[in-house]
Amino acid sequence: MAGQVIKRADRTYLVRIFNGRDENGKRRYINKTIHGTKKDAERYLTAKIRDKHLGINIEPASESVAKYLDKWLETSVKPRVRSRTYDDYVSLMARYIREPLGAIKLCDLRPIDIQKVYQLMQQRELSPRVVRYTHAVLSSALKQAVKWDMLHRNPASAVDLPRMVRKEMKAMSPLEASRFLEAVKGTRQYALNCTLD
Repeated sequence: MAGQVIKRADRTYLVRIFNGRDENGKRRYINKTIHGTKKDAERYLTAKIRDKHLGINIEPASESVAKYLDKWLETSVKPRVRSRTYDDYVSLMARYIREPLGAIKLCDLRPIDIQKVYQLMQQRELSPRVVRYTHAVLSSALKQAVKWDMLHRNPASAVDLPRMVRKEMKAMSPLEASRFLEAVKGTRQYALNCTLD
């Protein structure tokens, strides 16, 4: 028996999928509650059985986002980046991601959860650059989870990022430049300006 659909309540079904045996020979199942019609539950069962036959991991990653990030940082990031970059990633995840998302199961993480984090960051008046850098690191972590067959898709790929606002550079007026040079006379900045003339 590959799987079965069991009615639990009105419009609620339990889908059980046989997922091999453990080291003691005991049968292992993946259980999923489906809210909807029996047809919805049967469609889910059929899709999961198809995935299983295609060699796609159908068991959801039940560890938390925080635990997964620890694993990703240690096994994927640390060996391939400089220690300073690694420390930046650890700090970034601790500052913006672990508190709001860390307790969520990796398999339950949704784009809307990530979008809310970015919205909170913007409400705290963090720059779009900081939000985008945080996104790049988190997205990289979740991309690795897809490669490791822990997620079917990267939830970070479906979020909207804040628009970068480029500030126009302003040149000093001749009066401002002479005041600046007067203020930095005798310093390294003055020597640098004189060599550029």
